[in-house]
Amino acid sequence: MKSFLLLILSLMITGWEASSEVKGCTDGWVEFTCKYPKNNTYSSVDVVKDNQTIIGTTQKNVSQTKGRFSVYNDGKNKSLRVVIKPLQQEDSGEYECKFDQESDPANEVDLRVDDGCQPQFNQTAYRTAKTTMSCDKRNNSGVMFFCKENGSICEDILSTSSPRSNGSFTLTETSSSFNMSISNVSSQHAGVYWCGVETDKGYRAALRKIQLEVEDTITNFTRSPTVGQNLTYWCTYPNGTLQMKKFICKGEDPSICEQIVSTAKNNSGKFSMMEDDEKRNITITVRNITTEDSGTYWCGAERNDPKQSNPFFNKLVMTVVAEPPTTLSPSTISTSPHPVPTSASSTQSTTASAHSDGPPTTSSPGSSSLPGTISVVVCVAVLVVLLILVLVWKRFQCSENTRTGEQKNENGVSEEIQERPQKPDSGTALSTIHVTANTPTN
Repeated sequence: MKSFLLLILSLMITGWEASSEVKGCTDGWVEFTCKYPKNNTYSSVDVVKDNQTIIGTTQKNVSQTKGRFSVYNDGKNKSLRVVIKPLQQEDSGEYECKFDQESDPANEVDLRVDDGCQPQFNQTAYRTAKTTMSCDKRNNSGVMFFCKENGSICEDILSTSSPRSNGSFTLTETSSSFNMSISNVSSQHAGVYWCGVETDKGYRAALRKIQLEVEDTITNFTRSPTVGQNLTYWCTYPNGTLQMKKFICKGEDPSICEQIVSTAKNNSGKFSMMEDDEKRNITITVRNITTEDSGTYWCGAERNDPKQSNPFFNKLVMTVVAEPPTTLSPSTISTSPHPVPTSASSTQSTTASAHSDGPPTTSSPGSSSLPGTISVVVCVAVLVVLLILVLVWKRFQCSENTRTGEQKNENGVSEEIQERPQKPDSGTALSTIHVTANTPTN
């Protein structure tokens, strides 16, 4: 009796450990393994559901596919890997792996398919920029992972059980989601990605498919305004976004950057924008710029489709420079009653579809009165010196002419040569200028 009870208990324990529960979701995929029983001298292996063979193989270390099912007979690890992709509701049920038509409870899998998958997401990234893929967590424990399709397999990139960084890939986690970011995106990053969960019992279930496309062309330009100035620039958008709400967001990653201003909100703050439907552009103004405004800005349009990312069409890199100190020099002295306006310095990189207009900058109060007075005094002094030199020169010429006249006069009478002013017009008279000057030695 005791031996019988031990046998029953052993079978119950073996059965409970043998039956693995696997949870998947429609349009996703699951991957589970069947370990070789007893020994590894098997010539064939079949995957059976409800006493019907779904797929079988007679080769080791070779992948085989039949419809939505694929198997890989791993001779090194002595196991059979089974993948069902994409999952459908009718895939729920009991599966068995039979080696040489033998059946062992250790190879039973109980698959349950529900509608818990997130819908496929089509995401657009931009070359040299950053992009982030997001996946919601499920109410089951396990290791979260990201992988990328490569033929019939999905190659692991990052998981919560491994280092959170791998080359240009970085994994982050929140209370409700886990995210994978790609920095410095290139065309090689395009492809199909999956996020999912792996349990301690060795099966994996994909939760979401992400189709990543990489655009090589986007309008880029830079601006270098000065602190305190206003910056105005504009972005041209494509015809397909005419009816969409346009917005501006700030950040290196356009896929997660927060909107600052949009055409659907009040534009009376620091940032404002106006849309011109005929020219298909939006004009953005940033007022009273500070150093904190430095960064990367994106012009985009908001989709109403949760299965697609928002399109972006312009990228602005703003670098705010401190206002240069005011210095007095001959080239900056001005007697004009109004200050001379200056514009913000800017450097445009690869586009002619953006412009900026800096506001006038004024000098500090009282800075132009002293230079103006000095300029007037200097000008008057120069005029007086020039007038003195002219009069001395004319006096010298008169003396020379007088001496010449004395030599040529045959009667020996000295003739006085004088210059008299013309008779003034009625109502006007010439002013008499008395000047004392030394005779020039040269």
